[in-house]
Amino acid sequence: MKAKVLRKFRDKYTKEIYETGQIIDITHERYEEINSTAHGVLVEAIERDGSWKDYADKYPLTEGWLSSMTKMELVEYAKSKGVELNTRMTKAEMIKELM
Repeated sequence: MKAKVLRKFRDKYTKEIYETGQIIDITHERYEEINSTAHGVLVEAIERDGSWKDYADKYPLTEGWLSSMTKMELVEYAKSKGVELNTRMTKAEMIKELM
């Protein structure tokens, strides 16, 4: 599932620091675990119907968010932002171009 970070925190397993507003991919069990700590609610579930269009304007652009998209979704997203991407580019090159 996708979740939006509400408060900056460090993941106790990976030691990675998650910033406020960042979109992360976690399991439902991990989501429950993160929000059941003494620190309160740290992440919020993002409902997704499979389309980037639903939250392209609501959430900040992150590499993780772009990575969750297919190459064709990246091309479509780029067009909506006035950026031309070559479909022969790798997904990583497309993401780099959009960041």
